[in-house]
Amino acid sequence: MMNKEQKPQSCQTDFSSSILLNTGTGTKIILPLEMRFKPKEDITTYELAKCLPFLLRYNGTMPYEIDKSENHFRHFEIIDHNR
Repeated sequence: MMNKEQKPQSCQTDFSSSILLNTGTGTKIILPLEMRFKPKEDITTYELAKCLPFLLRYNGTMPYEIDKSENHFRHFEIIDHNR
């Protein structure tokens, strides 16, 4: 049985991994980056250590949280669905 407060599973929307941005002329949902770990043969232990927080992360990585010019991000295939 369902309580009055519960909605059916199909009606629930999960925006926990996205952010709502007010642009002044409307709103826009920013989606997290899709990051696939594809290490190169020459990965160093330092670079691997810098990659670990992104590998062990529960939530998605938002586009404003990373700087793609950092050297350790060359081991990731980063896809931005916001473009």
